[in-house]
Amino acid sequence: MAPLVDSLQQLGYSDGETLFGAPYDFRYGLAAKGHPSQVGSKFLEDLKSLIEKASTSNGGKPVILLSHSLGSLFALQLLNRNSPSWRKKFIKHFIALSAPWGGSMDEMFTFASGITLGIPLVDPLILRNEQRTSESNLWLLPNPKVYGDHTSLVITQNRSYSAYDMVDFLKDIGYPEGIYPYKTRIAPLIENIVAPKVPITCIIGTGVKTVESLFYKNSDFDEQPEVLYGDGDGTVNMVSLLALQSLWKDEKNQSLEVIKIGGVTHTLILKDEVALGKIVGEINRINSDIQFGFNNSFVNKKMHSD
Repeated sequence: MAPLVDSLQQLGYSDGETLFGAPYDFRYGLAAKGHPSQVGSKFLEDLKSLIEKASTSNGGKPVILLSHSLGSLFALQLLNRNSPSWRKKFIKHFIALSAPWGGSMDEMFTFASGITLGIPLVDPLILRNEQRTSESNLWLLPNPKVYGDHTSLVITQNRSYSAYDMVDFLKDIGYPEGIYPYKTRIAPLIENIVAPKVPITCIIGTGVKTVESLFYKNSDFDEQPEVLYGDGDGTVNMVSLLALQSLWKDEKNQSLEVIKIGGVTHTLILKDEVALGKIVGEINRINSDIQFGFNNSFVNKKMHSD
């Protein structure tokens, strides 16, 4: 985050006064309302308090909420779990960088066969069990509402799996323990992505080869699959990055802008000069007097995979 923070400080934002960070342990996810989620719910409570404190200490000005990757999902949940009056008072604009609104095919790869994140000489199967324990990974599996009933996400000798087949997929890869939390905690959470009715700008990378389909010669997920690549930012598929455009196409009173940056990966967006210029330019557009800003620095190591 350092290059992004430096760019914001060059605009005149001051750490601890008009610029604030809210890091998060990426391993912990969130659950639908009515389900216990001690770490995630506590984070949203603390983040809400930080926003209110930041606004109050700056004359009651509403904040600009800036998030990256998984942080964008938390930020959207924060907005939708608070009243419209609270949003109107405290949130001026929400800027989401590389947001996986509909999840990512990378997660099906992770659950099935493990991913080394580019680390050489490491057996991905050794990492697989540990990676399956991260709550956030279940949250980031492809959302059926976004990926649809496309049947070629994962293909084996015996069958194909779409985003609607996630329960069967978890069972067949040998991870039945994931079925109950997916059905009870995750499915209700991703079933309806609600527009918060605050202005939103999505800034995304495009034109980077991204896992789109997995092909297994047998039905043994202990092998590494052949991979078909498509468009995205190297981690998140384009259909997920652009999900809000399709999900909210009929929404009224929801301002949504998408800024695309060619060739910028999921994490490079935080330090690439062109990308930083776009981010700074958007903040200038939103708040031209640069009197107050809020940097919500969600850190999601798992999604930093390119």
